[in-house]
Amino acid sequence: MCNRQTTRFQPLADVQGFTFIELLIVLAIFAIAVLAVAAMQVTSINTNASARMSGEASTLAANQVEALMVLPYDDGNLDPGAHEATDGAYTVNWNVTEIDIDGDGTNDSKTIVVRVQCANRNARDVSIQYIKPEV
Repeated sequence: MCNRQTTRFQPLADVQGFTFIELLIVLAIFAIAVLAVAAMQVTSINTNASARMSGEASTLAANQVEALMVLPYDDGNLDPGAHEATDGAYTVNWNVTEIDIDGDGTNDSKTIVVRVQCANRNARDVSIQYIKPEV
């Protein structure tokens, strides 16, 4: 015959579980953590959108400078003064001024400043300057 001893689990008398106050504190900490993560997500989304718009503005400015570089020196788009074009939510402005680089009294170069502005207030303006010599 086999002697088997059976042991029964006896719960301790002083174990009572969590109190309602402890649960409220845990829920409050969890809620604060969730709100912090949500705020971080909103900031991240806004920053990514701003970076995207700045990148698009930089590309538009570079494209405009390249388009103006290939034009002949006496083209109408390179006449001194302010010029403007619109591309979707962006406004492309370029200002042309004639300058005398070698100091002989005749204007032999043009300074072109291209500035791109976005209609969205969160986007930064982009500005590129280029000097086009008379060749």
